Amino acid sequence: MRSSERLDAEWAWRRYEEIRARLPKARFPETSRRIGDLGDLIDEIDVFVLDGYGVLNVGARVVAGAPERVAALRAAGKRLFVLTNGASYPAARTVERYRRLGFDFTPGEVVSSRDALARAMTGRQEMRWGFAAVDASAIGELTRHGVRLGDDPAQYDDADGFVLLGTGDWNRARQDLLLGSLRARPRPVLVGNPDLVAPREDGLSIEPGFYAHEIADLTGCVPEFYGKPFANVFDLVRERIGPGVPGHRIAMVGDTLHTDVLGGAGMNWRTVLVLDHGLLKGFPAGSLDRLSDIRPDFIADTT
Repeated sequence: MRSSERLDAEWAWRRYEEIRARLPKARFPETSRRIGDLGDLIDEIDVFVLDGYGVLNVGARVVAGAPERVAALRAAGKRLFVLTNGASYPAARTVERYRRLGFDFTPGEVVSSRDALARAMTGRQEMRWGFAAVDASAIGELTRHGVRLGDDPAQYDDADGFVLLGTGDWNRARQDLLLGSLRARPRPVLVGNPDLVAPREDGLSIEPGFYAHEIADLTGCVPEFYGKPFANVFDLVRERIGPGVPGHRIAMVGDTLHTDVLGGAGMNWRTVLVLDHGLLKGFPAGSLDRLSDIRPDFIADTT
């Protein structure tokens, strides 16, 4: 991102389209159907897979009516899962955060990109990993040999590989240290959150996917992505759903076409784009086709 550019939804769209070749492929419906909320799908969907940011919450604020909608879907006998690219914190903390917001999700119903990353790291426990992470990220749960990267160049040069887990306190200087170290000696880069941005109360935050694609652009290193829209995290949800539920009875619900809708379509699930709370807040539904060919089955005003 250049200093002259404004971090907004239009910028995010352009950047997602620029890196589209690195994203999975999928097939989409010819048209999208408008609905008011998820209650309109009660007869068509058995399993709702819900994104967090933009569907259940915006930053620390709950989406109005979302806890009541979740309760109503449960009362109708629907199965519910949360699928989030929020990888900074362990699962128990994520579940507790949703409980504080008024949701009743169990640990088995919450799947994060961190879970897919953890599975990928099980065979790499002897490597020394440098993490972009926050204080509470509990990187010891992921590896025996991990260090949280700071401002010391030696940390970068000593690492056997890097993990972009959370970028809450990542900055330009640390990114430049990482870029320089990778140019001098290419090594694996694992990404625990493929999102470029995330909706917050005061705007959009830059997420690990943004830095990962800059690494790919400027160093030639090809990062390994874990999380939406990549199949590795959707496979974890599919395992928990179990056999017997056909794809057309499962819906991925999210606020972003290039992560939620693209990933859900790649699983041959149906997809729901929520407009009013996340990345596309304020975008007219009719303008989406000019932005991307990624098309959801349903466009909802709210959760």
